[in-house]
Amino acid sequence: MAVRALPPDTRVRLITRRAISLVVVFAIAGATCLAAATRADPEPATRATRTGPALATALWSPRRVPGVFVAAAAAAALRTALAGIVTPYASCVSVEADGSPIARINDDRPLPGASTQKLLVAAAALAVMGPGHRFVTRAVTDAPLRAGVLAGDLTIVGGGDPMLTTTSTPPTPPAPVTHLSGLADAIVAAGVRKIDGALVADDTRYDRNRAVPAWTAADNTAGNIGALGALVVNGGYDAQGLSSADPALDTVQALATMLEARGVEITGASVDPGRPAPAHAREVARVTSAPLAAIVDEMLTNSNNETAELLTREIGVRRANDGTTAAGARAIPQVLARLGVPVAGVDLHDGSGLAHENRDTCRTLMGVLALGARPRLHALVDGLAVGGRTGTLATRFGGTPLVGRLRAKTGHIDGVVGLAGFIAPGARFAFLANGGFSTDTGMALQDQVATAIAGYLDTPGPPGLVPAP
Repeated sequence: MAVRALPPDTRVRLITRRAISLVVVFAIAGATCLAAATRADPEPATRATRTGPALATALWSPRRVPGVFVAAAAAAALRTALAGIVTPYASCVSVEADGSPIARINDDRPLPGASTQKLLVAAAALAVMGPGHRFVTRAVTDAPLRAGVLAGDLTIVGGGDPMLTTTSTPPTPPAPVTHLSGLADAIVAAGVRKIDGALVADDTRYDRNRAVPAWTAADNTAGNIGALGALVVNGGYDAQGLSSADPALDTVQALATMLEARGVEITGASVDPGRPAPAHAREVARVTSAPLAAIVDEMLTNSNNETAELLTREIGVRRANDGTTAAGARAIPQVLARLGVPVAGVDLHDGSGLAHENRDTCRTLMGVLALGARPRLHALVDGLAVGGRTGTLATRFGGTPLVGRLRAKTGHIDGVVGLAGFIAPGARFAFLANGGFSTDTGMALQDQVATAIAGYLDTPGPPGLVPAP
């Protein structure tokens, strides 16, 4: 006779019900023994007559099962369910409810974490730069400006703004973009009517490697991420939606078009010489980004790979005066350790999580999530996608109890899946799994883990186990 396997959520409910049933049975037996012992009165002649009101719920009622026993049974059921979900894979799981550990399975096991790693980048960036930090893109020159004519080059200095864009229409949903047109307007407002020279790009704040060696060729050719640099527009993508060959040049060419549309004559070309602006150049104009907290929020909600990489390089500049991915990746665990996050086993090779060589742990992710309670780092919570509503979870968990309750950072690359965040009321969790599974299987694992945790949270307390008398 064939045996049909039960779905994971059904198994969770059955395990929970059976565990609770056992607790109820033992509690009833104990209460019965207590009642019997009370009846075995050694001095019946002096027994007092009860004159007070009768108990609304009998002493032996299963409604009097102590909540701690029910909670223990539910926690045991959750651990069993989670083990059944993740054991077939190299994995880790950690769950806390109301600040208390509920389930830990290999929580210190180092594993690739895919985009859940953006939580580490976000926490380090907020700690190093502060939530109010704004990136600045500047126009500078060492040439004189007389009667509207700039007698020389105008250099555009990139400050690492990951949100610089040429689009003129507000994105939907609204994102904290920085309009390049704002810099064009500021240059005109400074009185520039003619540039008697070139429009020059300076993206030397970061190194000029446009990708990370640990990435696969497909990461670049498939459009998973744009070109990297300190002066990047439109996420580092070219007009065909592929990683740009020279994002800094793209930026100054787009700006030249905007300036010419505003009546500014440029006699020279748009160039990217790969060298910094003149040492004594003065600022002519600037455009500033939204606050870092808003940028981090967008990065986490939509899993923005480009932003994660540029923030990693900026951390390298701030911590080691080195605008490379490697410097930032080394600095991030150091920053987290100073914040009290356990980082044993963490080994980063990029910021986005695209590299399979990255290593993270569920214990580290849990520590980072806990930082979101600090006002300076609250964007860690605000930026998490919401089940059935926003970001990478907007189309997930529809019609389930997790809609609006699940706030989490998703993660997925080939053979790697992760989910880390919160489930209301009161649960914090992290989950990673590595194996030869498909994207659909990885998403199913995310669903099963989140559903199991929600089932634990929704386990009824003692009054809900048995109807009132």
